[in-house]
Amino acid sequence: MRRNQSVYFGATISAMLIGLFAVVSMVLAPSQVTAAEKRCTAAGQKVVCPVQSDEALAKAQLAYEKEGNDMIAGKAGSTYGIAPFDYLTGVGKRNANAKLDSGDSGYAGATGKTELWDRVKKPREGESIYNQWTHNWSPTLKTTLVPGADPNEGKQWYYVYCIACHGWLLQGDGPTAVEIDPKPRILTADHYMNKRTNLELFTVIKGGGEAIDLSSTMPAWGNFLQDQDIWNLVAWIRAMAGVKPPKSLEEYLNPKSTFTAIAGDVNALTAKDSEDFKDNQELNETMLAGRGEGALKGGGYVEGGLRKTPDQVKAKVGKGY
Repeated sequence: MRRNQSVYFGATISAMLIGLFAVVSMVLAPSQVTAAEKRCTAAGQKVVCPVQSDEALAKAQLAYEKEGNDMIAGKAGSTYGIAPFDYLTGVGKRNANAKLDSGDSGYAGATGKTELWDRVKKPREGESIYNQWTHNWSPTLKTTLVPGADPNEGKQWYYVYCIACHGWLLQGDGPTAVEIDPKPRILTADHYMNKRTNLELFTVIKGGGEAIDLSSTMPAWGNFLQDQDIWNLVAWIRAMAGVKPPKSLEEYLNPKSTFTAIAGDVNALTAKDSEDFKDNQELNETMLAGRGEGALKGGGYVEGGLRKTPDQVKAKVGKGY
């Protein structure tokens, strides 16, 4: 890819993200949402909703904008305090001739090459070739806190669908968060999130906030994600429980979760035998558009690619990935 192509590539990514954020903002326009919730419920108890202040969210929105402009301009580093990490592309703002936190990243410079080219000489095979690109600058987890679910695959879905509101580090500070009322939850707030069951998390991701009597500002993703994808997302959220914004690359790549399984809670392996899960599924499927005659199509499994069944995930984890 030559220089002009690199600039076009960077601009295209930035434009796509801006377009996504604009769509989310329109969908979640203040005229269509309820007033801000002052308190939330966790394990039957009222708790303060874990959200960011308007001031913090306005600052985060400006940081996202600067990050996009820096990427297009070819500036290495990040505006978020973790210099080696590129929060927009997930592949690192550097090349063989640039330092991790300074210099020409390759997007708009003379080389026209980013660090992607540094690794292409040693491409992996099969499934791992995908992870070679996507996991290089984000945590790669070796275990799961939700049996039958893969947090690494859930992380990828999170990066696609959840960042605009909940932010790259699950801190509730995505670029559209300041426009939303009520504000997106801080998904790392363990005093709140660790009391929410897997079933609640699965249901709200699939059916949206209204599926568990919360605000419609949380959209339903059941028409975009298969059930296993959602379980993988739940596993990723659990892996980040209690994790604070990192002060170093080492902390960022090695998150320490505070979550422990809730007794009797459903998971990806036991869901098929859970009456509570089946009841929630039936309700979600009737609410989602395009399902047709109540058929549980969302529970189907798409063969091929990186998708695996819960049993396959369990085997994968058992082998240490």
